[in-house]
Amino acid sequence: MNIIVICLDTLRWDHLGCYGNMDIQTPAIDHFAGRATRFDAAFCASFPTIPMRTDAFTGNVNWPVYGWKALGEDEVTVTSCLKQAGYHAAFVHDTSNMVPTGFGEDFDEDIFLDAPEGWEANEDKVQLPVPRENMRQNAGGFIRDRARTMHYEHETDWAVARTMMAASEWLEDNYTRDNFFLWVDSFEIHEDWRAPDYYTEYYSPDYEGLDYSYPNYGYTDIYQKHEIERLRARYAAEVSLTDRWVGHLLRDMETMRLFDNSLVVLISDHGMYLGEHKRMGKHTVDPEDSWPLYDEVARLPLLISLPGKSRPKCTTALVQPADLMPTMLELAGVKKQDWPQMYGRSLLPVLKGKTDEHHEHIFSSCHSGSGRGRIEYLPSCINVNSERWSLCTGPEGMWEPTLHERRNDPLQKRNVLSKHPRVAGRLQQALIEFMASRGAEDRYIKEFTGT
Repeated sequence: MNIIVICLDTLRWDHLGCYGNMDIQTPAIDHFAGRATRFDAAFCASFPTIPMRTDAFTGNVNWPVYGWKALGEDEVTVTSCLKQAGYHAAFVHDTSNMVPTGFGEDFDEDIFLDAPEGWEANEDKVQLPVPRENMRQNAGGFIRDRARTMHYEHETDWAVARTMMAASEWLEDNYTRDNFFLWVDSFEIHEDWRAPDYYTEYYSPDYEGLDYSYPNYGYTDIYQKHEIERLRARYAAEVSLTDRWVGHLLRDMETMRLFDNSLVVLISDHGMYLGEHKRMGKHTVDPEDSWPLYDEVARLPLLISLPGKSRPKCTTALVQPADLMPTMLELAGVKKQDWPQMYGRSLLPVLKGKTDEHHEHIFSSCHSGSGRGRIEYLPSCINVNSERWSLCTGPEGMWEPTLHERRNDPLQKRNVLSKHPRVAGRLQQALIEFMASRGAEDRYIKEFTGT
């Protein structure tokens, strides 16, 4: 059996047709959903980019003890376990953040689609379309990204196109292998949102005004209404561009009949506020302003197809990226006594339709303790998600806890904590027990729970 994972950066679950969005064109992913299990309650645990992938690669939830850091020598990855089981492992990606953090080191093949050499010379040529102070990092990231992509002329120049084509070429060379593990990773949907113009014009024709593509991470009061709509259109354009090229890979997999003998996973690392809760961006950049991880950010698209013919299914099981590693190991036939210790649990019972129950809670956050890899400018709240409830608690003195009931308030706008203090207390106790079990410092637990 083969294993193929497609990981897409910053893809919101609610921007896919298979999750009910009929306004954004995602035919390729929707077609794949027609043979997959759609997870309707998948959440990131460790946040953002690298912490989420660390959870997926190690089968653990790591945010209580560390943040954004390289994989440690003592951390056992799914890649190394599958290789010991006889798998050939390949990593095809354009996500540059994964290079210095060591994710490619365990793979037999590490194929990185980088920007062309000498792109730095273009930085002086970049022109700012909006005021510098209204762009994240004072436009530093925008200038870097535009310099790296200034040579783009045709759609095949875009990172997601090159990555998916490279993955298809790898499959052409290796589809007859008995057991391979292919992880395909694209950073494309992450800003700078500059899909080819015809994608953007589809969602925002004849636009006039300041044209943001690299928003400031902050509150929406710096934008006019039409500027927010344009940002949403640019994001939608990136989603459709990505869908097209993911479709290129998926169609090649169908042609090679790889769905007959492959586990196929499509997942994102997190989403993005696009004006909801008066916020733009996925996290704060103000060390004095902790942000929540509501569903626009924390909830993930997750589609999984088992080998062979399967009918589409949907599940409300609470799941997270750490569940991927035990799922892969179980399907690969790795004996459980050979598994490393993991917090994640295999999704196989859910995938086989035996249950819609998995985790009782998912705990989502970016590390805000004193462990390795803390990002000082990114203080994060902790969101405790259950089937019915969502509790958000933040650093003492910076965030007042909120409680939302999912059934009656799916957009998480109404704080009902005063009406349901016992519910909040139970969720808070679950958080305390979880953080303690994962090795969080006592003062970290106290700061976020008041105990």
